[in-house]
Amino acid sequence: MICIYCGSNHTQKNGNHNGLQRYRCMDCNKRFNAGKYEGNYFIHFNTRLKKTDRNILTRENYCISTNKINSAEKSFIKRINERYKDKEIKFYQCYLKFPNEIFADEEHYSDEWVEKHYKNCMKNFDLNMKYFESLDYNDFDKKLKLFVKKNRFIEANNLDDLVVSGIYILVLDKYKQIYIGMSDNIRKRILNHWSRKKDFDRLIFGKVEKSILSIDSFGALDTTRIFYKKVNSFFNIFSSEEKYVKTFDNKYLLNRVGGGINAEDDEELRNLELIASRKTRKLE
Repeated sequence: MICIYCGSNHTQKNGNHNGLQRYRCMDCNKRFNAGKYEGNYFIHFNTRLKKTDRNILTRENYCISTNKINSAEKSFIKRINERYKDKEIKFYQCYLKFPNEIFADEEHYSDEWVEKHYKNCMKNFDLNMKYFESLDYNDFDKKLKLFVKKNRFIEANNLDDLVVSGIYILVLDKYKQIYIGMSDNIRKRILNHWSRKKDFDRLIFGKVEKSILSIDSFGALDTTRIFYKKVNSFFNIFSSEEKYVKTFDNKYLLNRVGGGINAEDDEELRNLELIASRKTRKLE
């Protein structure tokens, strides 16, 4: 058995854990799990994960349509109704009166909107896949390695090593993309990425032709490498994440960052549109 930490072949069996064989490396003296769990589990980054239909992104599991409004949007509708209930403001009329072309009521979208949004989501998915295929892997890998070395990131092979605060990089080699994030518990945050599914009504982030796929749309097995850097201060974590996102070539970035649609100065409008991307990536 090859050590997942140092690549050494000098390993020996070191008992079992939850049905999984454990090994100890004779060179680096670290212990790790190996093999496969029986039943509905598998090992990824030395961590036991449950098998689901979302462990890897496919066209079939990307977009599951629903007419239910997500909780954040429902909260926004409530705030709009309270703020403008006695005012006639054209832009917000769809939030003030039900039913309409977007909302059937305060809990559901109209069937027409759901059908249209589903088509847009699938169009956006296909554009992203086409875009990923157009990228050069050697250029991507070279820039990533230089970035990691320059900024002194550490590669992680075991999620148990990531119960720390700091910046992390999820690498999706198949798509030539990375995601840069921050957390006070990197392990927990990564597991959240792997287990969550982006809300149907938030799959599109801006225009259909420019919306970047959310990192939460990808599965655990889409992540092929992980890098991290410990940062203790929350302020330093926040500023570091922003710096790293801005300095890495954005054609290889999945981060949805920025300041809105830049069409209006109205902050409420930017929140309404749920757009926070400065990127001008063209997917066509």
